[in-house]
Amino acid sequence: MVVDWTPLTAMALAALALVPGAGACNNGERRGQRRSRMVRGEKVTPLSSRFGKEQGFAFVLPQLAPVSGVGGAGASHCGACHEAIYKEWRGSSHAAALSDLQFQAELHKKSSPRWLCLNCHIPVQNQRRHLVKGLRGGNVLRPVLVKNPGFDPAMRSEGITCATCHVRKGPGGESVIVGARGSTRAPHPTRADPKALRTVCLRCHDPKGARITPTLMCWFQTRKELAEGAFSGKRDCVDCHMEAVRRRLAAGFSSLPLRQTRRHHWVGGGVPKRFTGYRTLLARGYRPGLEVTLEEASRASNGGVSFRAALENRRAGHWLPTADPERHLLLLATLLAADGRRLARKRRRIGQVWRWAPRAEKISDNRLEVKQRRSWAGAFGAVEARGAATLELKVWHVRLSSANAAHMRKAPVTEEWVPGLRRLLRRMERHYPMATLVYLERVNLATGHRARASAAELLRLSDAEKNVPLSGRDY
Repeated sequence: MVVDWTPLTAMALAALALVPGAGACNNGERRGQRRSRMVRGEKVTPLSSRFGKEQGFAFVLPQLAPVSGVGGAGASHCGACHEAIYKEWRGSSHAAALSDLQFQAELHKKSSPRWLCLNCHIPVQNQRRHLVKGLRGGNVLRPVLVKNPGFDPAMRSEGITCATCHVRKGPGGESVIVGARGSTRAPHPTRADPKALRTVCLRCHDPKGARITPTLMCWFQTRKELAEGAFSGKRDCVDCHMEAVRRRLAAGFSSLPLRQTRRHHWVGGGVPKRFTGYRTLLARGYRPGLEVTLEEASRASNGGVSFRAALENRRAGHWLPTADPERHLLLLATLLAADGRRLARKRRRIGQVWRWAPRAEKISDNRLEVKQRRSWAGAFGAVEARGAATLELKVWHVRLSSANAAHMRKAPVTEEWVPGLRRLLRRMERHYPMATLVYLERVNLATGHRARASAAELLRLSDAEKNVPLSGRDY
C-alpha cells in the first residue's frame, strides 16, 4: 500500500510517519516494520519511531510513476510544454539544491546525517539511489540502506524538481499534477489544491523538532518570524517569493487563456549560485528587503569624520537575514584618499553568531526584525581622517565568508553526487558567488556631494567579485 502525501502543512506531511502502511514514502519502511528489529545483531529503530509527527523532512516523498501523457515525472518532461516556468526554475536555487558547493561541503562532513540532509535537497524517492530502512541503535549517522530499484539519476540531478511541489500519487497509484486551479484540458491528470501549494514550502523551510545531532542546527525560524511580524496574515511565502504574472501556462497552445500564474525564480536574498545569475537578477524580481539611508557624513571641527546610517528591514516579512545561520549583513564605513587608497575602516556585522563545536550553540543574534529600524553611528579620529577625501558606506549580504570558503575548499569530498566536485571547490571563488552588494554610497568630504550606486551597478560590482582572490575580499 502506498499512501499519498498531500502538501497541506508540514504537520500533515509528518503525520505520515504515524499512518500504517505509509512505508513507501517513509524512506522504505513498510507495514509491520514500525517496531524495532535486529540487523546483524544490532537493534534497528524505524524512522517513524525515531522522528515525531512534526518532523516531515525525515521522510522522502513517495516513488512516482511516469505522469500519463507526459512520459515521466522529471522537470525536463514538464518543460516540454511549460517552457517559461521550466526556464525560470533552471536558473533558481531550487534547481541547484544538490550541486550547491556549500551544501556539498557540509554534506561530506563526518558529522553529517547525509540521508537526512538529502531529504530536502533531493526530496522525491525517485531521486534516491538508496532508501533508509531504519537506524542502527536509533543513530541518525548509522542508517540501514537498501538500493532503490526506481532510482532515476537524471531526476536526481534536478535537485528540488517540479515533482517536489506539483506531483502526487492518485487513488490508484497514478501520478497526478497538483495545480492552483486544475484543468480538464491538460494532457495529464490534474488536481486543484491551491492551499497545498502555498504551504508546501514549510516542509523544508520550517523544520521542527529537537536537536538531532550535537552540531546539526538546521532549524529555521522563518515561519515564526513571519507569523509574529507586521505582514502576518497579509502575505505568505508565495506572495513575496513567487511574483504573479499573466500568461499562458503552456507554450504552443494558443487556445489556452491568459491567466495569473506565478514566477518560479525564488531569488531570495539575491546571492545566486553562479555569477551569471547576476545578469538576470533584476529581471527575475530581485529587490532587497533592507533599506539603507546615510543620514550624516561630515568632517568634525577637530578634523575627524563622523557618520550615521539608518537601517530598516522594510520589505521582508521575516527577519534579515533569515534561515541559514551563517548569512549576515556586513556594514563597512571606509575613509578613502583622493587616489582611492583605503585609510581607515569600521565594520558592523548583523546576523547570528554560533559556536559549532563540540556542540552547536547560538552566542548572539542582532538581526533586524520585521519593520525594525536601527542606526549605526561612528567616528574616525583626526589622525585616521588625515588626507581623507571620501567616506564610503557599503553593505554586503554575505552567504559565505572568505574564511569559511577557504576551509570549505579543503573539504575531503567524493564525487558521488556532483561530477568534478573537487575541482569546483578548488576554484570556487571563480564561479561561486558568496556575497551580494546591496548598498554603496560615497560622500565627498570637501563638497558634500553624494553618489549612490544603482541596483544595476551593485549587481555589476557583485559579479566582478569572481576575479577577486579570497584574501582581497571585504568579507
